[in-house]
Amino acid sequence: MVSRPIQDLLYLHAGTFSPDSQVIGMTCWIGGKPQLVTADADDWPYQTVLDAVADGWRIVCFPEISLVTTEDDELHGLGHLFILERYDH
Repeated sequence: MVSRPIQDLLYLHAGTFSPDSQVIGMTCWIGGKPQLVTADADDWPYQTVLDAVADGWRIVCFPEISLVTTEDDELHGLGHLFILERYDH
């Protein structure tokens, strides 16, 4: 059997559509397994999306700007969600 790299996934919810905005939520899968993420944002490994990129993660999906509304009480989609990947060898 040939060993293939396993895709790691990182979902980062940011405060805005900019990759340098503050991360306000995250979910991560390493080696196909969900990782426990502490509730304390100060302990997260990445404070911005660009921090994750600098650590080797690649952005594969940017937030969907077409879901933006002018009304604060209207929510569409998942907000400012960035999806990143990297491969574990």
